[in-house]
Amino acid sequence: MFPRVHTRASAMAMAGVAQRGHIGHFLHGVASGDPLADAIVLWTRFTPMRPAEDEKAYKVRWLLWVSPGPPQPGHELTGEAAAAEEFDFTVKVDVSGLQPGSLYAYRFECGQAKSPQGEFRLPLPPSQPMARLSYAVFSCANRGFGNFRAYAAAVDRSRELQAPLDFWLHLGDYIYEYGDTRYPEPSETVLPGLQPSEELVNLQQYRQRHAHYRLDPDLQLLSASAPMISIWDDHEVANDDFKDGAENHRSETQGAFEARKLAALRAYHEWLPTRVDFDLRNTSAAPWMRWRRFDFGSLATLLMLETRLLARSKQARTEQSVRAEIAAVLNGAWALSPSAWPGGRIEKKMRKVQSTVEADRDDPKKRMLGDSQLAWISQQAASEGKPGKWLLIGQPQVVQELMSPNFLSLTSRGNSPHSDPRSESERWAEIVTNLTKRGALYRNYTDDEGEADFVSSELRKAFLVDLAAGRFRIQLNFDSWTGYVAERRKLLQSLRGPAPAIIYGGDSHNGWAGILRDSGPDRDAVAVEFDGMSVTSPGLESQRPFLPPGLEAAAWQAANPDLAWADTSRRGFMLVQLGLDNHRLEYIAVDVSTPSRGTNEGTDSCLAGFDVGRDLRLSGPKSCRTAGASSASLASGSIEPSMPSWRLLAPLVLLALLAAFLGFLLGRATGSSSSSRPKSRGYKRPSEVEAAEAEADGLQAAPVGRSQRDGI
Repeated sequence: MFPRVHTRASAMAMAGVAQRGHIGHFLHGVASGDPLADAIVLWTRFTPMRPAEDEKAYKVRWLLWVSPGPPQPGHELTGEAAAAEEFDFTVKVDVSGLQPGSLYAYRFECGQAKSPQGEFRLPLPPSQPMARLSYAVFSCANRGFGNFRAYAAAVDRSRELQAPLDFWLHLGDYIYEYGDTRYPEPSETVLPGLQPSEELVNLQQYRQRHAHYRLDPDLQLLSASAPMISIWDDHEVANDDFKDGAENHRSETQGAFEARKLAALRAYHEWLPTRVDFDLRNTSAAPWMRWRRFDFGSLATLLMLETRLLARSKQARTEQSVRAEIAAVLNGAWALSPSAWPGGRIEKKMRKVQSTVEADRDDPKKRMLGDSQLAWISQQAASEGKPGKWLLIGQPQVVQELMSPNFLSLTSRGNSPHSDPRSESERWAEIVTNLTKRGALYRNYTDDEGEADFVSSELRKAFLVDLAAGRFRIQLNFDSWTGYVAERRKLLQSLRGPAPAIIYGGDSHNGWAGILRDSGPDRDAVAVEFDGMSVTSPGLESQRPFLPPGLEAAAWQAANPDLAWADTSRRGFMLVQLGLDNHRLEYIAVDVSTPSRGTNEGTDSCLAGFDVGRDLRLSGPKSCRTAGASSASLASGSIEPSMPSWRLLAPLVLLALLAAFLGFLLGRATGSSSSSRPKSRGYKRPSEVEAAEAEADGLQAAPVGRSQRDGI
């Protein structure tokens, strides 16, 4: 078993640890997790100064007392636990017999070393009334892409509301397994020095990555402020993983996937404050895969679901393969305007691609939860019918049926979320139309200076594939619930109970808010879903940097009528205030370029607020309670500045024409072909594997910019 201390409050008078001088430090902070009405898991890690060959474990003393105030002799609860080399010197204490609803403080000691102080408040049991909850929701924290500002911002925002966090959820991708040359690539890296530098495969490597993350001061601040409730997604093990494998696992060079999975999950449980009631050294995967329930008085029940490693089937398709099929249809007709697609050969072939894709993603053999977990969800949902009860669902992926964004719809009708829809619609139509014309000007919206460039043949073809996917409703995402439609219907059916259901998701790196409906003729609302933007990992702005975020978000809403709001370009978290009759959620954005210092320092901003009543009526976006938000920020992405003026672009045009003429002369002199033309800014050439999947010469198999499936 993992070193645990099942300590009852009636039996906590234990002797202190003998002082041994300076033998180490508590460098990784403290944490609490998995709160029950009378129990909590306390966590820390002791770092020995010079581990000796014969020193395999250190005796660590823990103290717990009623807060506020310092511990009083004779009134604190104390005990001992081992920081053992076998478990990477991490310490877990599962303390039970505590007082429901009480605020506690705690710390650890070893020799003369003392850990930072942590704090937590226990929930009330289901039989007792509870009026409110305050919590934050996070996902997708890639260290190389920026600072973990979201963690500190959640602490500060909740205190501004005079509602300190009761707990916080992490819905997966708490760490990333890549080495320091992939996602991010060296040229994209904001924070260098990733440890270890190679991709994670074995237990020691996963432990080192967790330790590296735990040194972050913002993560330490949040961890010490409230209990954590978590579930893994894919990157805690490997990208796009499933029960028997992963997209970036190669058995011939990395060994058996089962061994990698068990190593990753052991490190996860060693380094996070999860309740471990099984032997971490067990070679069987079964005990690791479990779903959990948490109760918060009579106010809410939280169900945490496992969607990756217990029952998930391999994804039916890849985005690259479907993009290649679309490109093959367009091959030979690249010069044809999208307005000419309907009613002819292009539409007929696209409908065939769409039909095949729909059959694959609706395959009943494709599973995510499995029968046992679905039955458990149904049982829990059916039993939660008390007055005032909410059913909260935490799971890693986006459940909403997000079809490919329909950019062409924005060129034919006003679909702007801003105050002047006509001018905005016209500007968006111009941007979309320009991107279908080789040699036209476009802007890179991820560049602060708004640098312009010319549309290359490669960029144009890639965007035409995007347009076709949206126009003919061809799904490109098969790793989320959109790739497991039959299982998704079963999930929504299992949630049909007396309590209003709220679902939280992550994984996509973008913010989405919408309604989930059943498949019946009346399409009744089953739940409201809120999906959070990432802590640091880039969103759709990296996939299509040539589109303003407002246009991108509007195209997603145009294709998905139940999608109430979207933000596709900012990082942050979701902050929730839950009451008897209202669920209030606010999307908070942070600046990941600001150095972490353990306090937020006012670098966050509120994007939008939403209210949900017990009738599942979704109201918003609204101004935020925690801080003012402009009308622009409450729309589906902020208003973007217009394209650079022609006066500013004139020198660029002249230089480009001169360069083209010189290139023409050079090409004639050297016999070089047009295929050697430099890439446009914002374009990322597909890998050899992706390019090989294209069925015609010159087809673009991956989206412009970063392939987002590489990171989610």
